[in-house]
Amino acid sequence: MGNDIDRLGGIGRFMHRLSLELFNRGHTVELVGVAPAPAGHYQPMDRPQQITERTLMSSQIPEAWTLKTLEHRLNPARRLRYSRRMRLRREAVDKLRELLPQWGPNTVIICTQVYGMEHMIEAGYDPANPQHPRVIGQYHGSAREAKAIGDMRRVLQSYTGVDRFICLSAADAQEFAAAGLNNVGWIANPVALPTHDAPARRKVFASLGRYDKIKSLDYFLRAWASVADQLPEWSAELYGEGPEREALESLIRELKIPRVTLMGKTDDVGNALSSSSVHILSSQNEGLPIAIVEAGLLGVPSVAFDCAPGVHDLIDDQVDGFIVTQNSVAELADRMRALAQDDTLLSAFSQRIAESSKRYLPENVVAQWEEELRELTF
Repeated sequence: MGNDIDRLGGIGRFMHRLSLELFNRGHTVELVGVAPAPAGHYQPMDRPQQITERTLMSSQIPEAWTLKTLEHRLNPARRLRYSRRMRLRREAVDKLRELLPQWGPNTVIICTQVYGMEHMIEAGYDPANPQHPRVIGQYHGSAREAKAIGDMRRVLQSYTGVDRFICLSAADAQEFAAAGLNNVGWIANPVALPTHDAPARRKVFASLGRYDKIKSLDYFLRAWASVADQLPEWSAELYGEGPEREALESLIRELKIPRVTLMGKTDDVGNALSSSSVHILSSQNEGLPIAIVEAGLLGVPSVAFDCAPGVHDLIDDQVDGFIVTQNSVAELADRMRALAQDDTLLSAFSQRIAESSKRYLPENVVAQWEEELRELTF
């Protein structure tokens, strides 16, 4: 269960991959989204028809719907959006109120996001009710991120009573437990080798992520701008989509950044990454960034901001990639230049990250999820 099904981004890819792997191991699987994915963020993925899908709200959540200020409350259009948002929430809660007893105690709900859990609680979910499903709660960001953006309170309110809480790294498990959660464990996300046609490797720095503020792709652009003249055979490609597109386009024009392309959303992650030489992650917060693993499995090392403990699980700094001081454009640019100008170093990083990333392949991860399911249903 997530905010939506097949949404562009790491959680959407996680839900898809885990559903496939559990189905292939004989489990009955249903995907539940609270709302349809927002316009421009839907990325359909192929699954067997036996994996059922259910969306609780009949339409997308309207934008700019909150009534936090007097100006908001005096705005008729905004009040209408608020009313529509509340109607959709009631619709989702009513459906969950019917579904909880139907699913029953032999169902395990893996609730990947707090938002979904809040709807289940409003629908009457009771962890002490033996006729209700068992629940594994998740937070796909780091504990550091939960504190920074104000989510920790919501995490504690929503997940304190659930049967199990699974985060993405050992360091995060310690922090969430220290914050007050019980039954805390951690499992890395399973990541399959992306399908690809083995295209020729190009001298490209690539990023893969939404164009939004938390991904802070402007840092990538500024770093590239500072080294582009020194690397005339190289270019930069940013795959994704989102509300920051205009701001990124404006920055490219303002700084006159050469050989950079906003590629837009791609359904071909494998070829986008495998045809590149270096993956860049410039986020403000992450959990366990799937893009680093996907790139690594294809032999593409990453240069990443130190934005979460999980980054250190994925990259052995200066061995198979580089971890850069958070928000340091100068250090990011220096590490990009180091890999671009040293073929031997780039080749060594490529070989090492391809090997080390194999520990995140589904066959090495999903057994841990099956053990969690067995403990809750038998």
